[in-house]
Amino acid sequence: MPFRYRFLSLLALLWLASAPVQAADLLLSDRDCRELLAQHAAEPGSVPARIVADCREQLAAAQAPAAAPAAGTAAAPAASADPCAGPNAAQSVFCWGPWAGLAPAAAGEPLPDNPVETTDYEQRPELAAEFDNEVEPLDSGGLPLGSCAPGAPCGFATVVAGTSSSGPAEDTRFARFELATDGSRFTLRPTDGGRIDSVTGMQTRITGRPDQFENLTAGGSDGDERSRLVARILRDPDEILLAADIWGHGNAATAAAQSGYFAWGRAVTQADLDALNSGGVTRSLAFSGPMSVDNATIASLQLDFGPRAGWSGSWDNPAWSFSAGGRISGANFVSEPGRFSGNVRPGGLVQGALLGRPASRAVAHIIDVQLENIGRVRDVGLLPEVAGPPVN
Repeated sequence: MPFRYRFLSLLALLWLASAPVQAADLLLSDRDCRELLAQHAAEPGSVPARIVADCREQLAAAQAPAAAPAAGTAAAPAASADPCAGPNAAQSVFCWGPWAGLAPAAAGEPLPDNPVETTDYEQRPELAAEFDNEVEPLDSGGLPLGSCAPGAPCGFATVVAGTSSSGPAEDTRFARFELATDGSRFTLRPTDGGRIDSVTGMQTRITGRPDQFENLTAGGSDGDERSRLVARILRDPDEILLAADIWGHGNAATAAAQSGYFAWGRAVTQADLDALNSGGVTRSLAFSGPMSVDNATIASLQLDFGPRAGWSGSWDNPAWSFSAGGRISGANFVSEPGRFSGNVRPGGLVQGALLGRPASRAVAHIIDVQLENIGRVRDVGLLPEVAGPPVN
């Protein structure tokens, strides 16, 4: 199992064990119950007693011999196989892909695999007031995902059908992403129209990490709708300042779901921009880290402010690499066609924004390129600031 999925599964199990609900309410699979009982045996008290009792009863019932049908009656259909155990589990809303424990399955019979893609989720204009600002209309001046205003929340995301969060690049769309600063709700506005609203009031859990970030898991339901976040966050002090990684939203009754990855934060203030551009000298900021859709892709960007404003960057994957550069406008940066490396076909795009505070800056950005002998690559990433070149 890839490291990402092992890590997310562990987070999911811890969050699930802390929830004040019964196993029957969560519709735990036999496999889930066995894992929870094993955890309880290793760490007594780590799993709620009610869930322990329910799981023991569930496993005992599963092992009991089935009663023979009465004469003249048809035998009951065999119980469905565990929908989370097969190779298509990542496509099942019933399992919620690699984060099954984090997003408990909905009530009722197992939902079918390969859910139908839809963007026809209920529109919730009342959510607009819960965010600091509305996303601006798409910018015709060279910013396909719209501009990020200084000091305002800003984010980008990928969108795919189903619950696996990733898929073929040709089937991946981009969206502007909004996140409540307590992690309890989110909204996506895909570039091709529509809107995806999470349920409101998702329950959140925050745990520590060995780096400057923390881990956030959030989930909630409203009728048949389910919404989840699994993210790394940076808070200042309690308000989320930067966040990135997995989002998901779906409808258990219709098996319609969408998911993806995101990078979000608050754009640097105008005062920070003025400081970076003052004094007649070029101030360079460096950023580096893995992309979210494909962690094997390491991005490195340099943003130059002042009289020689502009940016350059490279993306290196074991299977490919490319470079790009372009202009900076306020907190935003975007690629210029003539600055791509020779293996990028015409039409490539890199767009992003400078986020955070002087002591904790990062860039959120998307890449959309067609590479020679490779094909299309679409990804999103949040890159923290690293020690960069000196002031020129």
